[in-house]
Amino acid sequence: MDGFDDRAPRPAPPVIELLPTGPAGYAPAEPALPPPPRTRWRLALLLLGLTFFTTTTLGPAFWAWTRTDLTTDLVPFLSSGLVRRVWTDPGVLRLGLSFSVPLLLILLAHELGHYIACVRYRLAATLPYFLPIPWTLGTLGAFIRIRSPLRSRKELFDVGIAGPLAGFVVLIPFLVYGVAHSHLAPRPEELRLGETIALPGRCLAIELVARLLLGPLGRDEVLNLHPYALAAWFGLLATSINLIPLGQLDGGHILYAVSRHWQRRLAPSVWLGLAAAGFLWPGWWVWCVLTVVFRLFHPPVQNESAPLGRGRKVLAAVALAILVLSFTPRGIVILEAVPEDGPAQEDGGTWVQNLQKSATSVTGPSLISATSM
Repeated sequence: MDGFDDRAPRPAPPVIELLPTGPAGYAPAEPALPPPPRTRWRLALLLLGLTFFTTTTLGPAFWAWTRTDLTTDLVPFLSSGLVRRVWTDPGVLRLGLSFSVPLLLILLAHELGHYIACVRYRLAATLPYFLPIPWTLGTLGAFIRIRSPLRSRKELFDVGIAGPLAGFVVLIPFLVYGVAHSHLAPRPEELRLGETIALPGRCLAIELVARLLLGPLGRDEVLNLHPYALAAWFGLLATSINLIPLGQLDGGHILYAVSRHWQRRLAPSVWLGLAAAGFLWPGWWVWCVLTVVFRLFHPPVQNESAPLGRGRKVLAAVALAILVLSFTPRGIVILEAVPEDGPAQEDGGTWVQNLQKSATSVTGPSLISATSM
């Protein structure tokens, strides 16, 4: 038998791994990486188109709802009558576009800031997705979803701050132009039964620009906003919400990247302050619930030892200044008539269906008539 043992184990056959071949049958030396997530362009464009439609259609009605100097029958709720009115009347359509275009540019700039930062660090992220709704302004904003884990505090900081900075820079020219073309008016003292006015809440940014361009804004005065300024107001409100230093909000990313200790220490106090602000505007209670659902405390990143550097700490101070300038304690102030036809009564946040206002003089763009839909 020449020393051959038939019972001895035989060597395993060689394993042949089939690799994808390239041009001319070339087989790469390393296995191919898993394909990146599919970019859903159609979904992103569809949501953008729907949001453009809803904000353009609802913009004139919402703008009229905030004015103290005109009467309108437009209601900020999507209906076939409102669609016909806006998209068949060039004047009303122009008004809707003057609100929707700057609003979408501000929101898009914010989300593209995050997206470009993700591309820079090769983080898998979705395109910006807009959220259309069929009432009030026509949108709840926009978002992106980051599918890759953030590896360091620098990545976390850069991705978190890029959105608020980009959105704030884009809204500034709309804010300045819009406030310059807005009009001061006395705060209405009496409303007829059933009349309602929704006054956009005040923030330091609008107050400072108004003081610079129009003079001091007294407690008994309101600012009837130009559509550009109304779009900038919503951008400021959205920016302030995003910069709250809780959980997965941009402010939570920024503060955690600067100091993990302070984010965890301040989160309960910030949440309680937000809950207290809900008595001024019930919208803050919605964010109290959402921040609890998505956690008050920011999750850790893979590498927490790398320092941020002085430049990023300066940018963190800039983000804090933007939060102070844009924070709006009362998002919307609703003025409603009391049954005795007495002085206008404030309501922090009820939504109403009636837009019949007592007309004085139309000092702003007279693009909405009082004819029926």
